[in-house]
Amino acid sequence: YNGEYFQQHEETAMGGNSLSPFLANFFMSKFETEVKDKFEYFPRVWFRYVDDIFAVFDTKAISLDNFVAKLNNRFPTIKFTYEVEHNEQLPFLDVFVIRNSENKLEFDVYRKETATLRYILNDSHHPFQHKMASFNFLIHRLLNFPLSKERFEHEKQLIKNIAKNKLIRKHKFKRTLYNSTTFRRDTDNSKFALLPYEPKFTRGLYTIFKDININLTLLGNPKDKIDNNEKSGIYEISCKDCDQKYIGQTKRSILTRFKEHPAHLKYSRTEKSCVAQHAFDNNHRIYINILKLIRNVTNSRELDAFESLENH
Repeated sequence: YNGEYFQQHEETAMGGNSLSPFLANFFMSKFETEVKDKFEYFPRVWFRYVDDIFAVFDTKAISLDNFVAKLNNRFPTIKFTYEVEHNEQLPFLDVFVIRNSENKLEFDVYRKETATLRYILNDSHHPFQHKMASFNFLIHRLLNFPLSKERFEHEKQLIKNIAKNKLIRKHKFKRTLYNSTTFRRDTDNSKFALLPYEPKFTRGLYTIFKDININLTLLGNPKDKIDNNEKSGIYEISCKDCDQKYIGQTKRSILTRFKEHPAHLKYSRTEKSCVAQHAFDNNHRIYINILKLIRNVTNSRELDAFESLENH
């Protein structure tokens, strides 16, 4: 940073390292297991999500301060803090846990006091899926939280109000403004141009093209389409000289895997390839144009299942 190099001696990097969350969760799981075995008292109800924990604590067995102090003494870099219920209520993540008069738990959606309920507006230059993602989450949470009928209806109405105000408010305002004036263009001689969207390059082109009466439309995905031979998954090799076919799998590109079959034939390693063995036994040929991708599979754990499916 700023021309200097730094070496990390403890813990893991927060960003850019996909291994960090796994190691952190692995460490905490081991930490909890050891604490349960060694402590005389451990809460019967203990739910952890990453670094947030919800627990039901028996203060008659041990004071909460002493228990947290024992946790904090195990590792100098791991420090626990705690928050207790107030007025029989306690937030945990986005869940508001409420203890009712019958000493039973009820739940509601929790939002911080600083929540602004701001989401992507309808006329914002974002893909439609991005605009709807927040509302899909809100509705999914509404349907999966064990809310009472009254809390369910309240949350549903809140989502409707957010959608009404945030998604269509600007569009309605512009339409109202448009209808409030009598000025109209007599003719529209505008032309249109298509360009791939690239933030640093295309954002400033709107004004330039508008000045010469050209409406600029940006394409959402500027990436080149990947050739099927460069994808991984389930592939098929058809024999050039008969109707036999071979179906295989690879987590590399199918072209890379295909090249290994004629190589095994060339160097007399036919025991390593059914395709090479077939070509050797029957004096048949192996060409690149007989290769075909049947199913693109990016998760290597799914390869065996999909290969079995295609073979049967």
